[in-house]
Amino acid sequence: MPRKQQPVTFDVIWPACIHCGACVAVCLQGEPFVSPFDTIAVALPCAIACMRCVAVCPTSAVAPQPLAAGAAA
Repeated sequence: MPRKQQPVTFDVIWPACIHCGACVAVCLQGEPFVSPFDTIAVALPCAIACMRCVAVCPTSAVAPQPLAAGAAA
């Protein structure tokens, strides 16, 4: 049985982000989880937590952050 992923939020290191949109292109959550800046949203919890956005980022600007207790999606 596959292990359930824990929800996460994401931090974007803005000086490193080149706004390529790769993280948005692979995001399974879709809108409104994407920001108007061609990056994933940073203030919304992601329940899928597939980490595709982290893996595809060419500059490693996307970093997962554990969700604080009681802040689940």
